Amino acid sequence: CIKFKKKQEIKTWEDLCKSEKKIAGYYLSNHSNIYIADYSKASDWHRGVFLTEKQAKSARAAAVISQLMPFYGGAITDEEWGDANVNKFVIVRNENKVQFFERSSWFYALAFHTKEQRDDFYNHNEKLVKEYLMID
Repeated sequence: CIKFKKKQEIKTWEDLCKSEKKIAGYYLSNHSNIYIADYSKASDWHRGVFLTEKQAKSARAAAVISQLMPFYGGAITDEEWGDANVNKFVIVRNENKVQFFERSSWFYALAFHTKEQRDDFYNHNEKLVKEYLMID
């Protein structure tokens, strides 16, 4: 009698940790340097490993952007996001280009209270924005 093992489906992080699958990618050090990760098996210690270097750079850029936002009017609050009458001035990726829009309800991470704040942020941080949006 031959028994075949059922192929383990991976649908969650926990499934990946239980599997024998190797994970590799990139992670941020506590000094914000990006290093190559090559682990034999996923574990909770590896939740900060990104598959690609571009994703790791985007995460680092998100951290820097969060620290800069208070100097550009502060982040849009949950209450403001819930109010469609409050316009938000956003920076987005459309195809492989940076574009600027005015929005009222859809969430965007790069959102500002005024057009001037948004434009000033981009003018001083174009490289950072492109890194965050994963635009080469």
